[in-house]
Amino acid sequence: MIVEAEYRTQVQTHVPMETHGIVADWQDDGLTIYASTQHTHSVRDEAAEYFDLPKSKIRVISDFTGGGFGAKYGINNFGLLAIHLSQKAGAPVRMMLDRREEHVSAGNRPNSLQRVRIGAKQDGTLTAIDVISWGTGGIAGGAGIGFCYNALYPCPNMRTEQYDVFTNAGPCAAFRAPGQVQGIFSLEQAMDELADRLQLDPLILRDRIDTKPTDDMLARAHERKVAAERFGWGRRRRPNADAGPIKRGIGMAQAQWVYVVSPPTTVEVRVADDGSVSVYNSTQDVGTGTRTVLAQVVAEEFGLNAKDIGVFIGDTRFPWGPPSGGSRVTASVTAPARNAAYAAARDLAARLAPLFDDADPDDIFFADGKVGVRGKEGAARPLKDAAKEAKFGEISKLAKRHDDYEGFAVPGELSISRHGLGGVQFAEVAVDVETGVVKVERIVAASDCGRPINPKLVESQVIGGIIQGVSYAIYEDRIMDAASGHQLNANVDQYKMVGSRETPAIEVLLMEQIGAQSSTDARGIAEASNVATSAAIANAFYNATGKRIRTLPMNPANVLATLSA
Repeated sequence: MIVEAEYRTQVQTHVPMETHGIVADWQDDGLTIYASTQHTHSVRDEAAEYFDLPKSKIRVISDFTGGGFGAKYGINNFGLLAIHLSQKAGAPVRMMLDRREEHVSAGNRPNSLQRVRIGAKQDGTLTAIDVISWGTGGIAGGAGIGFCYNALYPCPNMRTEQYDVFTNAGPCAAFRAPGQVQGIFSLEQAMDELADRLQLDPLILRDRIDTKPTDDMLARAHERKVAAERFGWGRRRRPNADAGPIKRGIGMAQAQWVYVVSPPTTVEVRVADDGSVSVYNSTQDVGTGTRTVLAQVVAEEFGLNAKDIGVFIGDTRFPWGPPSGGSRVTASVTAPARNAAYAAARDLAARLAPLFDDADPDDIFFADGKVGVRGKEGAARPLKDAAKEAKFGEISKLAKRHDDYEGFAVPGELSISRHGLGGVQFAEVAVDVETGVVKVERIVAASDCGRPINPKLVESQVIGGIIQGVSYAIYEDRIMDAASGHQLNANVDQYKMVGSRETPAIEVLLMEQIGAQSSTDARGIAEASNVATSAAIANAFYNATGKRIRTLPMNPANVLATLSA
Protein backbone atom coordinates (compact mmCIF):
# COMPACT_ATOMS: atom_id res chain seq x y z
CA MET A 1 0.00 0.00 0.00
CA ILE A 2 1.41 3.39 -1.03
CA VAL A 3 0.08 6.79 0.02
CA GLU A 4 1.42 9.68 -2.04
CA ALA A 5 0.50 13.36 -1.89
CA GLU A 6 1.73 16.94 -2.08
CA TYR A 7 1.21 19.41 0.76
CA ARG A 8 1.65 23.18 0.98
CA THR A 9 1.83 25.45 3.99
CA GLN A 10 1.97 29.25 4.02
CA VAL A 11 4.26 31.86 5.57
CA GLN A 12 3.16 32.81 9.10
CA THR A 13 4.59 35.87 10.83
CA HIS A 14 5.09 35.96 14.60
CA VAL A 15 2.89 38.98 15.47
CA PRO A 16 3.76 39.27 19.17
CA MET A 17 1.64 41.67 21.17
CA GLU A 18 4.77 43.72 21.91
CA THR A 19 6.93 44.37 18.84
CA HIS A 20 10.72 44.06 18.85
CA GLY A 21 12.49 46.91 20.59
CA ILE A 22 15.19 48.08 22.97
CA VAL A 23 16.34 51.08 24.96
CA ALA A 24 20.12 51.58 24.85
CA ASP A 25 21.86 53.76 27.42
CA TRP A 26 25.60 54.20 26.78
CA GLN A 27 27.40 55.79 29.73
CA ASP A 28 31.10 56.19 30.56
CA ASP A 29 30.93 53.35 33.08
CA GLY A 30 29.08 50.91 30.82
CA LEU A 31 26.17 50.12 28.54
CA THR A 32 22.70 49.31 29.85
CA ILE A 33 20.14 47.78 27.50
CA TYR A 34 16.43 47.31 28.23
CA ALA A 35 15.26 44.70 25.75
CA SER A 36 12.14 42.86 24.68
CA THR A 37 14.00 39.61 24.26
CA GLN A 38 13.89 35.85 24.64
CA HIS A 39 17.48 35.73 25.90
CA THR A 40 19.14 38.48 27.85
CA HIS A 41 22.58 36.94 27.37
CA SER A 42 22.33 36.74 23.59
CA VAL A 43 21.67 40.52 23.54
CA ARG A 44 24.62 41.16 25.84
CA ASP A 45 27.00 38.87 23.96
CA GLU A 46 26.22 40.36 20.55
CA ALA A 47 26.56 43.91 21.87
CA ALA A 48 29.93 42.99 23.38
CA GLU A 49 31.10 41.52 20.08
CA TYR A 50 29.97 44.35 17.79
CA PHE A 51 31.12 47.20 20.03
CA ASP A 52 34.26 45.52 21.38
CA LEU A 53 33.16 45.86 24.99
CA PRO A 54 33.86 43.46 27.87
CA LYS A 55 30.70 41.62 28.89
CA SER A 56 31.19 42.95 32.42
CA LYS A 57 30.51 46.46 31.10
CA ILE A 58 27.13 45.52 29.59
CA ARG A 59 23.92 45.01 31.52
CA VAL A 60 20.77 43.73 29.82
CA ILE A 61 17.43 43.99 31.60
CA SER A 62 14.14 42.41 30.55
CA ASP A 63 11.45 42.79 33.17
CA PHE A 64 8.81 41.26 30.94
CA THR A 65 8.65 40.36 27.25
CA GLY A 66 5.33 40.78 25.49
CA GLY A 67 5.57 37.67 23.34
CA GLY A 68 8.27 36.41 21.04
CA PHE A 69 7.50 32.85 19.83
CA GLY A 70 11.08 32.36 18.57
CA ALA A 71 12.00 35.59 16.79
CA LYS A 72 13.33 37.63 19.72
CA TYR A 73 16.88 36.37 20.01
CA GLY A 74 19.94 38.58 19.73
CA ILE A 75 20.21 42.30 19.32
CA ASN A 76 19.07 42.73 15.70
CA ASN A 77 20.07 45.54 13.34
CA PHE A 78 17.81 48.12 14.96
CA GLY A 79 19.39 47.28 18.32
CA LEU A 80 22.87 47.92 17.00
CA LEU A 81 21.64 51.21 15.57
CA ALA A 82 20.13 52.26 18.91
CA ILE A 83 23.39 51.53 20.73
CA HIS A 84 25.41 53.43 18.15
CA LEU A 85 23.10 56.45 18.42
CA SER A 86 23.20 56.36 22.21
CA GLN A 87 26.99 56.32 22.13
CA LYS A 88 27.08 59.37 19.84
CA ALA A 89 24.32 61.29 21.64
CA GLY A 90 25.40 60.49 25.17
CA ALA A 91 21.76 59.84 26.01
CA PRO A 92 19.34 56.87 26.08
CA VAL A 93 17.84 55.90 22.71
CA ARG A 94 14.62 53.96 22.34
CA MET A 95 13.88 52.00 19.17
CA MET A 96 10.68 49.98 18.69
CA LEU A 97 9.53 48.40 15.45
CA ASP A 98 6.12 49.48 14.25
CA ARG A 99 3.62 46.83 13.23
CA ARG A 100 4.57 46.83 9.55
CA GLU A 101 8.27 46.53 10.34
CA GLU A 102 7.48 43.67 12.71
CA HIS A 103 5.71 41.72 9.95
CA VAL A 104 8.29 42.44 7.28
CA SER A 105 11.66 42.19 8.99
CA ALA A 106 11.43 40.50 12.40
CA GLY A 107 10.96 36.89 11.28
CA ASN A 108 8.41 34.37 10.10
CA ARG A 109 7.57 30.68 9.93
CA PRO A 110 8.60 29.83 6.35
CA ASN A 111 6.25 28.19 3.92
CA SER A 112 6.70 24.66 2.60
CA LEU A 113 6.06 22.46 -0.38
CA GLN A 114 6.21 18.82 0.65
CA ARG A 115 6.07 15.72 -1.52
CA VAL A 116 5.40 12.67 0.59
CA ARG A 117 5.34 8.95 -0.21
CA ILE A 118 4.64 6.35 2.45
CA GLY A 119 4.62 2.58 1.99
CA ALA A 120 2.96 0.16 4.39
CA LYS A 121 1.84 -3.44 4.73
CA GLN A 122 -1.81 -4.44 4.95
CA ASP A 123 -1.65 -4.45 8.74
CA GLY A 124 -0.38 -0.86 8.74
CA THR A 125 3.29 -1.63 9.41
CA LEU A 126 5.41 1.09 7.79
CA THR A 127 7.92 -0.10 5.22
CA ALA A 128 9.25 3.08 3.61
CA ILE A 129 8.97 6.87 3.90
CA ASP A 130 10.23 9.29 1.25
CA VAL A 131 9.87 13.05 1.79
CA ILE A 132 11.20 16.00 -0.21
CA SER A 133 10.45 19.53 0.95
CA TRP A 134 11.22 23.08 -0.11
CA GLY A 135 10.72 26.20 1.97
CA THR A 136 11.33 29.90 1.41
CA GLY A 137 13.35 31.23 4.30
CA GLY A 138 13.59 34.69 2.77
CA ILE A 139 17.14 35.91 3.35
CA ALA A 140 17.77 33.35 6.13
CA GLY A 141 18.22 29.61 6.30
CA GLY A 142 16.22 27.03 8.22
CA ALA A 143 13.10 26.49 6.12
CA GLY A 144 12.85 22.75 6.72
CA ILE A 145 9.98 20.62 8.00
CA GLY A 146 11.61 19.50 11.23
CA PHE A 147 12.51 16.00 12.34
CA CYS A 148 9.07 14.44 12.79
CA TYR A 149 9.40 12.03 9.87
CA ASN A 150 12.57 10.61 11.38
CA ALA A 151 11.51 10.76 15.02
CA LEU A 152 7.81 9.98 15.44
CA TYR A 153 7.17 6.57 13.89
CA PRO A 154 9.87 3.91 13.40
CA CYS A 155 10.36 2.90 9.77
CA PRO A 156 13.12 0.66 8.31
CA ASN A 157 13.55 2.67 5.10
CA MET A 158 13.67 6.43 5.37
CA ARG A 159 14.76 9.27 3.11
CA THR A 160 14.17 12.95 3.79
CA GLU A 161 15.49 15.85 1.72
CA GLN A 162 14.87 19.40 2.91
CA TYR A 163 15.83 22.43 0.83
CA ASP A 164 15.98 26.16 1.55
CA VAL A 165 14.88 28.49 -1.24
CA PHE A 166 16.27 31.99 -0.73
CA THR A 167 14.10 34.94 -1.78
CA ASN A 168 14.26 38.72 -1.45
CA ALA A 169 11.84 38.75 1.46
CA GLY A 170 12.00 39.03 5.21
CA PRO A 171 13.98 36.37 7.04
CA CYS A 172 12.53 33.26 8.58
CA ALA A 173 13.20 32.70 12.27
CA ALA A 174 12.54 30.04 14.86
CA PHE A 175 8.80 29.82 15.46
CA ARG A 176 7.23 27.60 18.14
CA ALA A 177 8.43 24.13 17.12
CA PRO A 178 10.38 25.25 14.03
CA GLY A 179 9.63 23.05 11.03
CA GLN A 180 7.74 20.52 13.12
CA VAL A 181 4.39 22.24 12.61
CA GLN A 182 4.77 22.09 8.82
CA GLY A 183 6.02 18.50 8.93
CA ILE A 184 3.31 17.17 11.23
CA PHE A 185 0.65 18.76 9.00
CA SER A 186 1.67 16.43 6.18
CA LEU A 187 2.78 13.41 8.22
CA GLU A 188 -0.36 13.08 10.32
CA GLN A 189 -2.62 13.63 7.31
CA ALA A 190 -0.71 10.96 5.42
CA MET A 191 -1.12 8.55 8.34
CA ASP A 192 -4.84 9.28 8.46
CA GLU A 193 -5.10 8.63 4.73
CA LEU A 194 -3.21 5.38 5.20
CA ALA A 195 -5.65 4.35 7.92
CA ASP A 196 -8.58 5.19 5.63
CA ARG A 197 -7.13 3.20 2.74
CA LEU A 198 -6.55 0.22 5.04
CA GLN A 199 -10.04 0.64 6.56
CA LEU A 200 -8.55 1.08 10.02
CA ASP A 201 -9.54 3.45 12.79
CA PRO A 202 -6.80 6.13 12.90
CA LEU A 203 -6.28 5.35 16.58
CA ILE A 204 -5.77 1.66 15.89
CA LEU A 205 -3.20 2.44 13.19
CA ARG A 206 -1.25 4.64 15.59
CA ASP A 207 -1.42 1.98 18.28
CA ARG A 208 0.34 -0.30 15.83
CA ILE A 209 2.99 2.04 14.45
CA ASP A 210 3.76 4.41 17.35
CA THR A 211 6.23 2.00 18.95
CA LYS A 212 9.54 3.78 19.55
CA PRO A 213 10.86 2.78 22.99
CA THR A 214 10.63 6.27 24.50
CA ASP A 215 8.64 7.69 27.38
CA ASP A 216 6.85 10.18 25.14
CA MET A 217 5.56 7.23 23.07
CA LEU A 218 4.19 5.61 26.24
CA ALA A 219 2.63 8.94 27.17
CA ARG A 220 0.97 9.28 23.76
CA ALA A 221 -0.50 5.77 23.98
CA HIS A 222 -2.15 6.73 27.26
CA GLU A 223 -3.15 10.13 25.91
CA ARG A 224 -4.84 8.61 22.87
CA LYS A 225 -7.01 6.45 25.09
CA VAL A 226 -7.90 9.09 27.67
CA ALA A 227 -8.47 11.96 25.23
CA ALA A 228 -10.48 9.82 22.79
CA GLU A 229 -12.86 8.86 25.58
CA ARG A 230 -13.21 12.44 26.81
CA PHE A 231 -13.69 13.75 23.26
CA GLY A 232 -16.23 11.12 22.26
CA TRP A 233 -14.27 9.51 19.42
CA GLY A 234 -16.82 6.71 19.26
CA ARG A 235 -19.35 9.04 17.59
CA ARG A 236 -17.07 9.45 14.57
CA ARG A 237 -19.04 8.77 11.37
CA ARG A 238 -18.11 7.99 7.80
CA PRO A 239 -16.75 10.97 5.80
CA ASN A 240 -19.26 13.43 4.30
CA ALA A 241 -22.14 12.06 6.35
CA ASP A 242 -24.16 15.28 6.67
CA ALA A 243 -26.73 16.02 3.99
CA GLY A 244 -26.92 19.82 4.23
CA PRO A 245 -24.40 22.53 3.34
CA ILE A 246 -22.90 22.50 6.88
CA LYS A 247 -20.72 19.41 7.22
CA ARG A 248 -19.36 18.36 10.59
CA GLY A 249 -16.46 16.05 11.28
CA ILE A 250 -13.87 15.04 13.83
CA GLY A 251 -10.20 14.21 13.53
CA MET A 252 -7.05 13.73 15.54
CA ALA A 253 -3.30 14.14 15.25
CA GLN A 254 -0.23 13.60 17.38
CA ALA A 255 2.54 15.93 18.49
CA GLN A 256 6.20 15.29 19.15
CA TRP A 257 8.98 17.56 20.36
CA VAL A 258 12.34 17.21 22.08
CA TYR A 259 13.03 17.62 25.79
CA VAL A 260 15.73 20.30 26.11
CA VAL A 261 17.61 21.89 29.00
CA SER A 262 20.53 24.31 29.27
CA PRO A 263 23.04 22.84 31.75
CA PRO A 264 24.93 26.13 32.44
CA THR A 265 21.78 27.48 34.15
CA THR A 266 22.69 28.65 37.65
CA VAL A 267 20.29 29.81 40.36
CA GLU A 268 21.11 31.70 43.56
CA VAL A 269 18.94 31.58 46.67
CA ARG A 270 19.50 34.09 49.49
CA VAL A 271 18.12 34.13 53.03
CA ALA A 272 18.30 37.44 54.93
CA ASP A 273 18.47 37.63 58.72
CA ASP A 274 14.86 38.76 58.87
CA GLY A 275 13.80 35.38 57.44
CA SER A 276 13.01 36.70 53.97
CA VAL A 277 13.98 34.50 51.02
CA SER A 278 14.83 35.55 47.46
CA VAL A 279 15.87 33.77 44.26
CA TYR A 280 17.97 35.11 41.36
CA ASN A 281 18.45 34.07 37.73
CA SER A 282 18.94 36.06 34.53
CA THR A 283 16.33 34.24 32.46
CA GLN A 284 13.41 36.28 31.17
CA ASP A 285 9.65 35.91 31.51
CA VAL A 286 7.94 35.91 28.10
CA GLY A 287 4.48 35.43 29.57
CA THR A 288 4.87 31.84 30.75
CA GLY A 289 5.00 32.49 34.50
CA THR A 290 8.70 31.89 35.18
CA ARG A 291 8.56 34.00 38.33
CA THR A 292 5.70 31.93 39.68
CA VAL A 293 7.31 28.52 39.25
CA LEU A 294 10.60 29.73 40.76
CA ALA A 295 8.72 31.11 43.76
CA GLN A 296 6.78 27.87 44.18
CA VAL A 297 9.83 25.62 44.10
CA VAL A 298 11.85 27.76 46.52
CA ALA A 299 8.92 28.36 48.89
CA GLU A 300 8.36 24.65 49.32
CA GLU A 301 11.83 24.15 50.84
CA PHE A 302 11.24 26.87 53.45
CA GLY A 303 7.63 26.12 54.33
CA LEU A 304 6.55 29.48 52.93
CA ASN A 305 3.94 30.63 50.44
CA ALA A 306 5.02 31.49 46.90
CA LYS A 307 4.01 35.12 47.50
CA ASP A 308 6.60 35.31 50.29
CA ILE A 309 9.52 34.69 47.94
CA GLY A 310 11.30 37.56 46.23
CA VAL A 311 11.96 36.57 42.61
CA PHE A 312 14.53 38.53 40.62
CA ILE A 313 15.05 37.58 36.98
CA GLY A 314 15.65 39.19 33.58
CA ASP A 315 18.99 40.81 34.42
CA THR A 316 22.40 39.68 33.18
CA ARG A 317 23.93 40.68 36.54
CA PHE A 318 22.19 37.65 38.00
CA PRO A 319 23.44 34.06 37.48
CA TRP A 320 23.30 32.70 33.93
CA GLY A 321 19.83 31.77 32.74
CA PRO A 322 18.50 29.90 29.72
CA PRO A 323 16.90 31.35 26.60
CA SER A 324 13.13 31.16 26.30
CA GLY A 325 13.08 28.78 23.36
CA GLY A 326 12.80 25.07 22.75
CA SER A 327 10.46 24.64 25.75
CA ARG A 328 13.42 24.62 28.13
CA VAL A 329 13.08 27.33 30.80
CA THR A 330 11.06 25.50 33.47
CA ALA A 331 13.10 22.33 33.02
CA SER A 332 16.32 24.33 33.23
CA VAL A 333 15.62 26.65 36.18
CA THR A 334 13.45 24.68 38.60
CA ALA A 335 15.94 21.91 39.37
CA PRO A 336 18.83 24.23 40.40
CA ALA A 337 16.34 26.50 42.18
CA ARG A 338 15.17 23.59 44.29
CA ASN A 339 18.73 22.39 44.92
CA ALA A 340 19.93 25.87 45.92
CA ALA A 341 16.89 26.34 48.15
CA TYR A 342 17.48 22.98 49.82
CA ALA A 343 21.13 23.86 50.52
CA ALA A 344 20.14 27.27 51.89
CA ALA A 345 17.39 25.77 54.05
CA ARG A 346 19.78 23.22 55.54
CA ASP A 347 22.35 25.94 56.23
CA LEU A 348 19.63 28.01 57.87
CA ALA A 349 18.56 25.01 59.95
CA ALA A 350 22.11 24.64 61.30
CA ARG A 351 22.17 28.31 62.31
CA LEU A 352 18.78 28.13 64.01
CA ALA A 353 19.35 24.83 65.81
CA PRO A 354 21.04 26.52 68.84
CA LEU A 355 17.83 28.43 69.47
CA PHE A 356 16.05 25.12 70.08
CA ASP A 357 18.27 23.72 72.86
CA ASP A 358 21.02 22.82 70.37
CA ALA A 359 18.74 20.46 68.46
CA ASP A 360 20.16 18.33 65.69
CA PRO A 361 19.97 20.47 62.51
CA ASP A 362 18.54 17.46 60.68
CA ASP A 363 15.53 17.64 62.99
CA ILE A 364 14.80 21.27 62.18
CA PHE A 365 11.74 21.68 59.95
CA PHE A 366 10.12 24.61 58.15
CA ALA A 367 6.34 24.72 57.68
CA ASP A 368 3.58 27.33 57.51
CA GLY A 369 6.01 30.20 57.99
CA LYS A 370 7.43 28.68 61.16
CA VAL A 371 10.56 26.80 62.21
CA GLY A 372 10.65 24.05 64.79
CA VAL A 373 11.98 20.68 65.86
CA ARG A 374 10.38 17.41 64.81
CA GLY A 375 8.62 15.85 67.74
CA LYS A 376 8.20 19.24 69.40
CA GLU A 377 5.92 20.89 66.88
CA GLY A 378 4.11 22.84 69.56
CA ALA A 379 7.27 24.87 70.26
CA ALA A 380 7.64 26.06 66.64
CA ARG A 381 8.33 29.78 66.23
CA PRO A 382 7.74 32.24 63.39
CA LEU A 383 10.66 31.97 60.99
CA LYS A 384 11.20 35.72 60.84
CA ASP A 385 11.51 35.96 64.65
CA ALA A 386 13.98 33.09 64.87
CA ALA A 387 16.07 34.47 62.00
CA LYS A 388 16.32 37.90 63.67
CA GLU A 389 17.46 36.31 66.91
CA ALA A 390 20.10 34.17 65.17
CA LYS A 391 21.73 37.25 63.59
CA PHE A 392 23.52 35.36 60.82
CA GLY A 393 23.61 38.20 58.30
CA GLU A 394 22.85 36.50 55.00
CA ILE A 395 22.98 33.00 53.56
CA SER A 396 23.67 32.59 49.84
CA LYS A 397 23.70 29.31 47.92
CA LEU A 398 24.28 28.65 44.22
CA ALA A 399 23.26 25.54 42.31
CA LYS A 400 23.86 24.68 38.67
CA ARG A 401 21.64 22.72 36.29
CA HIS A 402 23.46 19.56 35.29
CA ASP A 403 22.38 16.93 32.81
CA ASP A 404 19.57 14.69 33.92
CA TYR A 405 20.49 11.79 36.16
CA GLU A 406 20.89 9.33 33.32
CA GLY A 407 22.57 11.82 30.99
CA PHE A 408 21.58 13.35 27.69
CA ALA A 409 21.91 12.28 24.08
CA VAL A 410 23.66 15.47 22.96
CA PRO A 411 26.19 16.96 25.42
CA GLY A 412 27.07 20.64 25.58
CA GLU A 413 25.44 23.96 26.38
CA LEU A 414 22.15 22.75 24.91
CA SER A 415 21.36 19.19 25.95
CA ILE A 416 18.72 17.20 24.09
CA SER A 417 17.43 14.25 26.08
CA ARG A 418 16.79 10.76 24.84
CA HIS A 419 13.36 11.38 26.31
CA GLY A 420 10.75 13.54 24.60
CA LEU A 421 7.58 15.58 24.75
CA GLY A 422 4.35 14.46 23.20
CA GLY A 423 0.67 15.11 22.95
CA VAL A 424 -2.54 14.16 21.16
CA GLN A 425 -5.22 16.55 19.95
CA PHE A 426 -8.78 15.86 18.82
CA ALA A 427 -10.64 18.47 16.79
CA GLU A 428 -14.26 18.99 15.75
CA VAL A 429 -15.03 21.26 12.80
CA ALA A 430 -17.97 22.58 10.81
CA VAL A 431 -17.43 23.26 7.10
CA ASP A 432 -19.83 25.36 5.04
CA VAL A 433 -19.40 23.83 1.59
CA GLU A 434 -21.24 26.73 -0.06
CA THR A 435 -19.08 29.55 1.33
CA GLY A 436 -15.89 27.64 2.12
CA VAL A 437 -15.86 28.84 5.73
CA VAL A 438 -14.33 26.44 8.27
CA LYS A 439 -15.21 26.80 11.95
CA VAL A 440 -13.25 24.88 14.58
CA GLU A 441 -15.80 24.17 17.29
CA ARG A 442 -13.96 22.08 19.86
CA ILE A 443 -10.51 20.74 20.67
CA VAL A 444 -9.48 18.27 23.35
CA ALA A 445 -5.75 18.14 23.96
CA ALA A 446 -3.88 15.62 26.08
CA SER A 447 -0.35 16.85 26.78
CA ASP A 448 2.62 15.57 28.76
CA CYS A 449 5.17 17.84 30.38
CA GLY A 450 6.92 15.78 33.04
CA ARG A 451 5.75 17.09 36.41
CA PRO A 452 3.58 20.21 35.98
CA ILE A 453 4.91 22.67 38.56
CA ASN A 454 1.87 24.93 38.15
CA PRO A 455 -1.01 23.18 36.35
CA LYS A 456 -2.84 26.43 35.60
CA LEU A 457 0.21 27.87 33.86
CA VAL A 458 0.67 24.63 31.91
CA GLU A 459 -2.96 24.71 30.81
CA SER A 460 -2.50 28.33 29.72
CA GLN A 461 0.49 27.33 27.58
CA VAL A 462 -1.44 24.50 25.91
CA ILE A 463 -4.47 26.73 25.26
CA GLY A 464 -2.20 29.41 23.79
CA GLY A 465 -0.50 26.88 21.54
CA ILE A 466 -3.84 25.57 20.30
CA ILE A 467 -5.18 29.06 19.60
CA GLN A 468 -2.02 29.84 17.64
CA GLY A 469 -2.42 26.51 15.80
CA VAL A 470 -6.03 27.26 14.88
CA SER A 471 -4.95 30.69 13.64
CA TYR A 472 -2.25 29.07 11.48
CA ALA A 473 -4.60 26.42 10.12
CA ILE A 474 -7.53 28.66 9.19
CA TYR A 475 -6.53 32.31 8.94
CA GLU A 476 -2.94 33.53 8.91
CA ASP A 477 -1.27 34.11 5.54
CA ARG A 478 1.40 36.55 4.41
CA ILE A 479 0.26 38.03 1.10
CA MET A 480 3.08 39.24 -1.17
CA ASP A 481 2.79 41.40 -4.26
CA ALA A 482 4.21 39.27 -7.06
CA ALA A 483 5.65 42.24 -8.95
CA SER A 484 7.30 44.20 -6.14
CA GLY A 485 7.83 41.57 -3.45
CA HIS A 486 6.19 43.81 -0.85
CA GLN A 487 3.89 42.37 1.78
CA LEU A 488 0.38 43.67 1.19
CA ASN A 489 -1.11 42.83 4.60
CA ALA A 490 1.63 43.89 7.03
CA ASN A 491 -0.83 44.91 9.73
CA VAL A 492 -3.24 43.35 12.22
CA ASP A 493 -6.31 44.11 10.13
CA GLN A 494 -5.81 42.35 6.81
CA TYR A 495 -3.35 39.87 8.32
CA LYS A 496 -6.18 37.85 9.82
CA MET A 497 -5.62 36.03 13.10
CA VAL A 498 -7.98 34.06 15.28
CA GLY A 499 -10.02 36.21 17.66
CA SER A 500 -12.33 35.52 20.55
CA ARG A 501 -15.25 34.79 18.22
CA GLU A 502 -13.23 32.19 16.31
CA THR A 503 -11.62 30.47 19.30
CA PRO A 504 -13.05 26.98 19.86
CA ALA A 505 -13.97 25.37 23.14
CA ILE A 506 -10.68 23.93 24.42
CA GLU A 507 -10.23 21.24 27.03
CA VAL A 508 -6.75 20.38 28.30
CA LEU A 509 -5.82 17.05 29.88
CA LEU A 510 -2.44 17.09 31.62
CA MET A 511 -0.54 13.81 31.76
CA GLU A 512 2.24 13.62 34.32
CA GLN A 513 5.51 11.85 33.46
CA ILE A 514 7.33 11.03 36.67
CA GLY A 515 10.60 9.77 35.27
CA ALA A 516 12.96 10.76 38.10
CA GLN A 517 15.17 12.67 35.67
CA SER A 518 15.93 15.71 37.87
CA SER A 519 15.05 17.10 41.28
CA THR A 520 11.80 18.53 39.91
CA ASP A 521 11.13 16.32 36.85
CA ALA A 522 9.77 19.36 35.02
CA ARG A 523 9.71 19.42 31.22
CA GLY A 524 8.48 21.93 28.66
CA ILE A 525 5.09 22.26 27.01
CA ALA A 526 5.04 25.26 24.66
CA GLU A 527 6.18 23.65 21.41
CA ALA A 528 4.29 20.38 21.70
CA SER A 529 1.03 22.23 22.36
CA ASN A 530 1.21 23.92 18.94
CA VAL A 531 2.41 21.05 16.74
CA ALA A 532 -0.64 18.84 16.20
CA THR A 533 -3.41 21.42 15.86
CA SER A 534 -3.43 22.10 12.12
CA ALA A 535 -3.14 18.39 11.27
CA ALA A 536 -6.00 17.47 13.63
CA ILE A 537 -8.18 20.15 12.02
CA ALA A 538 -7.25 18.94 8.52
CA ASN A 539 -8.18 15.36 9.43
CA ALA A 540 -11.49 16.59 10.84
CA PHE A 541 -12.05 18.48 7.57
CA TYR A 542 -11.71 15.20 5.67
CA ASN A 543 -14.14 13.46 8.00
CA ALA A 544 -16.61 16.32 7.45
CA THR A 545 -16.34 16.59 3.66
CA GLY A 546 -14.69 13.45 2.31
CA LYS A 547 -12.01 15.65 0.72
CA ARG A 548 -8.36 16.00 1.74
CA ILE A 549 -7.27 19.60 2.16
CA ARG A 550 -3.52 19.69 1.60
CA THR A 551 -3.01 23.46 1.38
CA LEU A 552 -2.96 25.93 4.27
CA PRO A 553 -4.58 28.12 5.33
CA MET A 554 -8.06 26.63 5.12
CA ASN A 555 -9.55 29.90 3.91
CA PRO A 556 -12.60 30.00 1.62
CA ALA A 557 -10.51 30.11 -1.57
CA ASN A 558 -8.49 27.02 -0.69
CA VAL A 559 -11.50 25.19 0.75
CA LEU A 560 -13.68 25.75 -2.32
CA ALA A 561 -10.81 24.74 -4.60
CA THR A 562 -10.40 21.53 -2.59
CA LEU A 563 -14.12 20.75 -2.65
CA SER A 564 -14.39 21.27 -6.41
CA ALA A 565 -11.25 19.32 -7.30
